Amino acid sequence: MYKWIIIGGGVQGCCVATRLLLEKVNKADLLIIDSYPEPMQIWRTLTKKIGMSYLRSPSVHHIAIDPFSLKKYARSNDYAQPFKGRYARPRLDMFNQHSLDKMDEVGVQECWKQGTVEGLSCSGGEWKVTLSNNQVIQGERVVLAMGMNQKPHYPDWVFKCSKGSISHVFDIEASLPDEGDVVILGGGMTAAHLSYTLSTIHSVTLVKRHPFRIHDFDSDPGWLGPKYLRNFHQVDCYEKRRRLIRQARHRGSLTRELYLKLKRQENAGRLNFYTGEIEDAQSRDNSVELLLTNGKIISAHSLLLATGTETNIPGEKWLQPVIEQLDLPCSPCGFPIVQPSLEWTRGLFVAGTLAELEIGPVSRNIAGARKVAERIAQNA
Repeated sequence: MYKWIIIGGGVQGCCVATRLLLEKVNKADLLIIDSYPEPMQIWRTLTKKIGMSYLRSPSVHHIAIDPFSLKKYARSNDYAQPFKGRYARPRLDMFNQHSLDKMDEVGVQECWKQGTVEGLSCSGGEWKVTLSNNQVIQGERVVLAMGMNQKPHYPDWVFKCSKGSISHVFDIEASLPDEGDVVILGGGMTAAHLSYTLSTIHSVTLVKRHPFRIHDFDSDPGWLGPKYLRNFHQVDCYEKRRRLIRQARHRGSLTRELYLKLKRQENAGRLNFYTGEIEDAQSRDNSVELLLTNGKIISAHSLLLATGTETNIPGEKWLQPVIEQLDLPCSPCGFPIVQPSLEWTRGLFVAGTLAELEIGPVSRNIAGARKVAERIAQNA
């Protein structure tokens, strides 16, 4: 039986695992379960797919404990242009290699098990995780670190179109179009990165529901510390906490630097922008045709959706029965109400999206992963 089982091997799960292995537990006593064979595989696949070169987050946000670890790593490995801008945003390839090296130092890969979780139960103080192959793994403590990117959001009108010409960027198995003109639907960082990347080789049209929203980060940096979190934690009503989180997030926003890159492509005639809602969509022989509410018709060989993820709780299919059986406390939005230690019930901890009613708006991102890892390690 393991002392710790972490379900989910993305940035969140790997950050928690790295911290626990450094401070609390031996490799033989920790297991990470993920659907993919390598750590942070969805993150690395998707960021490469959209052509991201620098992260949005600053240099102090990464999976190591020392906040200056990435800057030291850049110097010791002699990276060219390792950081960009006033917030020292790191190169993606450097961030990824730093993460892999830090995980290698503590042996994360040696604790890895590829598998799909289909059940979770607790009996006699022991947790049992059931996999799709019916294997049952026992542990004293479980960390739920499942991400949201495995559940892409598809607008309703998509389902009456032929899927051959439509794909979602968060579909990890789908490849990008290699010919023809492309329409990208979305207005945030993912859509912007993808639009810039593809506009260097294709004719690209970006369709968004709203004007560009320019923000350095996906929420105000005040949410990283007591400036906003002090008042947030004094709120006892979890419906109000959810409203505060929604208000704090700059959904569908992008950095000014990326916005200027898009404008340069537009001025060069490689990228077009349209703002409006989709009223209808039709599949043609080898193309898709979109009708906007303003009457504009846009057609292309391929439609790429960058419309985010579903808002359901991660792992809902197998997690909901656990919530009901153990009467786990949830807010009206369905998300966990947890202790400051991030313990939902005895021996069951949450990370990432599932921890946001305690960690706040940054819970889903790298800064949130660091906060989660620190809290769980302190209370282990």
